[in-house]
Amino acid sequence: MLVFILPGFSSKNKVWADETRVAVEPNFPVVAVDWAHWQTGQTELDWIEKEATKVVDLADNKQINILAKSIGTAIAAQIVKQKPCLVNKLMLCGLPTRDLKPGDEKYYESLRTFPEDKFICIQNKEDNHGNFAEAEKFLHTLNPALKIVSRPRSDHEYPYHEDFADFFKDNVIG
Repeated sequence: MLVFILPGFSSKNKVWADETRVAVEPNFPVVAVDWAHWQTGQTELDWIEKEATKVVDLADNKQINILAKSIGTAIAAQIVKQKPCLVNKLMLCGLPTRDLKPGDEKYYESLRTFPEDKFICIQNKEDNHGNFAEAEKFLHTLNPALKIVSRPRSDHEYPYHEDFADFFKDNVIG
């Protein structure tokens, strides 16, 4: 099943997306998405919804798996909102809880009803964009059954290629 990689906001996340694509691709077909604002230098007010629509269109009514980092997690949740039956499995990492503005939690509302057996979040213990405790509290306010796993890093880097592949292969991540 096709895996879509949805990176973070900054164009430097293209490196993470490309490295992750190369690491996961031997097991699954992968599309690493580039954001429109990487080319234009500007975001539109509704850019999150527009990027979600772009991915929905690219999926072409075929079920997909999603791996999302940072603000890509909001886009992933919007894809679930726009077309719930499209997403088979959803893996989030680096929830940017400290970067969310008041009202931005609306982007994640679709996670309230996402099947918990098809979901996992990996969060670095001391991620400077939102630590594990903050991310866990945020997710569990939406749905206490959503699984979140802590990793012992103190940055916003997510080089967990083996975990990514294992999740999409139905292996347990802990």
